[in-house]
Amino acid sequence: MLLRSTLVINGVSTVLCGLVLLAAPGTLAELLGVSAPALLAVVGGGLVLYAAGLFWTARRQPIPDAAAWAAIVLDLGWVVGSVALIEVGVLSPIGTGLVALVAAVVLIFAVLQFVGVRQMPRPA
Repeated sequence: MLLRSTLVINGVSTVLCGLVLLAAPGTLAELLGVSAPALLAVVGGGLVLYAAGLFWTARRQPIPDAAAWAAIVLDLGWVVGSVALIEVGVLSPIGTGLVALVAAVVLIFAVLQFVGVRQMPRPA
């Protein structure tokens, strides 16, 4: 139950972020301190696709282990990439704060998904 719920909530937040990036890449690029608005649109499209994968995984009965672990690994990759982006120092102060906030939320999703995978019943 924890895994399925977390995948759905992760999917909802991911698709919303992706749609915002797709809807206003220029405005967000300026706010975040990113020089290439097209890059934000590409990230937004990727997030929408990733959200579709999360929803697909959450609907499976039972949830495939490989798909659940893929979500965990991809979320952790997002966190590592966010930290690297912050460390490079190319973002505005607001951009740094927003990227850090999103990374913290994604880390929480990864941890909850990990706990959910560990709680899944195993065949005898």
